[in-house]
Amino acid sequence: MEVEKPIGAAAAPSSMKASVFGLAWKTVLMVGCVTLLGFGLRLVGITWSLPNAHHPFATYHPDELINLNAALQADIPHLKFDIGFYNYGTFYFYLVSLAETIAAGYGLLPTPQAPNAAHQAALFLVGRLVTVLMGTLTIPVIFALGKRLYGERIGWWASFFYAVAPLPVVYGHFLAVDVPANLFVALALLWSVRLAEGDSVRDGLLAGVWVGLAAATKYTAGVVVVAPLTVLFWAKSLNRLRTAGLVVLGALLAFFFGCPGPLVNWNAFWNGLPGYPGSGVYYELFVHSRQGHGLLFVRTGPGWWYHLVISFPWGLGIPLYAAALWGVVVAWRRRTMGDKLLLLFTGLYFLIIGFSAVRFARYTLPLFIPLTVLAARGLEAVWQKNSAGGRLRQGLFVMVALLTLLLSLGWVRRMIAPTPQDRAADYLWRVLPPGASVAFATIPWFYSPPLSPLFGLPSPVQRAKAAVEDTRFQLRIPSEEWDPSVLSPPPDAVVFSNVETMHPLRLGLPSARRFLADIPPDYRRVRFGSGPPWGAPPWQTIVPDDFLYVCPKITVCIAPKYEPTP
Repeated sequence: MEVEKPIGAAAAPSSMKASVFGLAWKTVLMVGCVTLLGFGLRLVGITWSLPNAHHPFATYHPDELINLNAALQADIPHLKFDIGFYNYGTFYFYLVSLAETIAAGYGLLPTPQAPNAAHQAALFLVGRLVTVLMGTLTIPVIFALGKRLYGERIGWWASFFYAVAPLPVVYGHFLAVDVPANLFVALALLWSVRLAEGDSVRDGLLAGVWVGLAAATKYTAGVVVVAPLTVLFWAKSLNRLRTAGLVVLGALLAFFFGCPGPLVNWNAFWNGLPGYPGSGVYYELFVHSRQGHGLLFVRTGPGWWYHLVISFPWGLGIPLYAAALWGVVVAWRRRTMGDKLLLLFTGLYFLIIGFSAVRFARYTLPLFIPLTVLAARGLEAVWQKNSAGGRLRQGLFVMVALLTLLLSLGWVRRMIAPTPQDRAADYLWRVLPPGASVAFATIPWFYSPPLSPLFGLPSPVQRAKAAVEDTRFQLRIPSEEWDPSVLSPPPDAVVFSNVETMHPLRLGLPSARRFLADIPPDYRRVRFGSGPPWGAPPWQTIVPDDFLYVCPKITVCIAPKYEPTP
C-alpha cells in the first residue's frame, strides 16, 4: 500500500540536508522548541494543591491519592507487581513506583514521618513529573505522525496544537493514567503508518508493543489495535497475516509485561478487592460505565452529544475544535490512506466512549492525537489556489495556535495561584474564633476548605469523623447530602462549592434548593475562585469536572457579627 505523498513535500535544499533522525537541523530546532513549550506548560503549576500542614494526605484532585497508593503498592526492585488495584492498567503505576524508588535512593524524598505532609507532597510530585515527561514525549511523536502522513509542516503544527491544547495541558499535571496512555496511543498510530509503508517484522512487533502498553496503562486505550490491523488488512503484501500475528503477539506480551494482574491475581484483577466494591476490571468497564457517576451526567443526553458539545469545546478550545471539525470534513472528502486511518480510529473510539454513562472529558484524550493532526491537515487545505491563500492559511494557523495557547495559559495561571479551598480556609481561620460552628451541605472532600486534615481522605466515613475529632471548630457534617438539620440552630458559617451545587441545581434537586434557601438571608456571602479563564465556552453552564478541579468556586456564608470582607 502506498501512503499519500505528504502535502507540500519537497526535497530539502543542500544547505538543509538531514542531520538528526533524518531531519534537517531547522526542523529539529522547531520541533524541539514546540516540545519545550509543551514541557513548560505542563511543568508550571506542577505544585498545584500539593499536601501541606492543613491537608497533609491528598491533593485537590480526587483520584491522585488513590493512584499514588496504587503505585506505592508495587516494589519493582523486589519484583512485587501485584498492587491489588486494577481499575486501570498498572504500567503507569509501575513507572511511578520505579521513579519513587530512584528518588528515594538519591535522597530526593524527605524522610517519612507520620504525619509528614512534606514527604507526601514529594511523593505526589514525583508521580506528577512522570506524567509531565510522558505527556511531553507525546508531542514529537505527533510531529512524526503528521509528517509521515502529510508532511513536515502539518506535523509541526499538529505537534504545536497538541502541546498547547487545554485538556492535555491541564491533565498533564496530574498523577493519573490518561495522559501517559496517550504516549503509547500516538506511538501505535505512528507505527501503523510505518506498517503501511512496509510490513517488516520489527515494525509489526513494535506496533503491537505500543498497543499493549497503551492497554496496560488504560484499558480502553487498547482500542488503538484497530489501526495496525486495519492497515494490514488494506495492504496487498503476502506477509500481512504473518505481520498481523506479530502485532497481536507484541500486544499480548507488552500488555502482560505492563499489567500482569491476570497472571498474578486474577480475582483482584477481575472482581476487585474485598471490601472495595468499586474496583476491578469488571466493575470499571461493565458496571461503572452503565450505572453512571452519581448526578454528574444525569440527563445530559447521549454520550456522543455530551462529548461533542461539552468535552471537546472545553478540551480543545473553540478555535482548535473548529479547525479539527473542518479537518474531519477535509479528510472525509479526500479519504487518502492516512485520512481513512485517522478517521477509523477516531470514529471507533468516539463510538465506544459515547455508549458509557460516565463522560469525563479526559475520556476523549486519545482522540486529541488524530484531531490535532486533522486540524492541521484541514487548515493546510484552505484556499490553495494562489499566494493570497497561502497568507490566509498562515494567518489561520497562527490565530488558532495563539488563541489556544492563551486559553491554556489561563488554566495554568489558575494552577499557580492559591487555591480557592486554601483561601477560604485562611479566611475562616482568621475571622472565626475557636469553637465557632461551620456547617457543610455535603460531606466535605477535595472541593471543601481544609478545616480538618481528614477532609483529604478518600472514604466518606473517614471524612465524616471530622465532625467529632476536629478541635478548632465545631464542624456540622450532614449524615445525608443537603440535610437542613445542620443549619439549626444557625451556625456561624456555612460552606459549599459549585462542585457540590452545579448538578443538583441543574437537575432542580428539591433538597439542594431547600438547603440553600434555609441559609439565613442576613448572612454575608464571601466567594473564593475566579472560574474558568477567558476563552472557555461562554455558553456552557456545565464545566467538566476535569477542569473544575482547578477552578472551583467556594462560597462562605458568614454570620453578620463577623468581619464582612476577606
